[in-house]
Amino acid sequence: MREPEPVEAISPSDAGSMTDPTPVLPVRLRVAIAGVSVALLLAFIVVMALALRGQTEQGQFGIFATGRTVDLEPRPAPDFVLTTYDGEQLQLSDFRGQVVLLNFWASWCPPCRVEAPVLQDAAERLGPAGLVVIGVDVWDDEAQARAFLDEFGITYPNAEDTTRSIPVEYGVTGLPETFVISRNGVLVRRWVGPIDDQQLADLVAPLLDGS
Repeated sequence: MREPEPVEAISPSDAGSMTDPTPVLPVRLRVAIAGVSVALLLAFIVVMALALRGQTEQGQFGIFATGRTVDLEPRPAPDFVLTTYDGEQLQLSDFRGQVVLLNFWASWCPPCRVEAPVLQDAAERLGPAGLVVIGVDVWDDEAQARAFLDEFGITYPNAEDTTRSIPVEYGVTGLPETFVISRNGVLVRRWVGPIDDQQLADLVAPLLDGS
């Protein structure tokens, strides 16, 4: 009977050479590659976050280059409380008994710049007849918003929408957008896009006349 041949022992160094012929990268090079990968991943995450932020903020709104009336089902105007850029409390329901022109705007909105002088003129000219103009600044930078107000000499009440919910409650779909609220607090008219002097006068005249 033939005896089994003895099995030759394999050293650890020989075993390593038999498993994978691929050369092993130096430790420093592997660390550098890992660092670059992490940096690229973080950069991608930041870019995506900014893109999503843009979609959920300014991206929600269109920019209306031309103005027009939009059908509106009369309903009570949602009340809100904000702090104006002058540091005073602004509550919409405090203006019951007056006709309110509620304007949604932002400093990054080009058509808002077009209508800003119109709104200021209306506040001064039609104020004695019972018109109150209120501006709600949405998704804006405070410094840029203040610069906007200073540039156009805006004196009627303006406040930043810190709640981020007021445009939703009013159904705002773009900027600028303007609502007319009757003396008894009911939304009665809606205008999207920039408005000129005559259009504004026609929009509020029936309410100021008492009809």
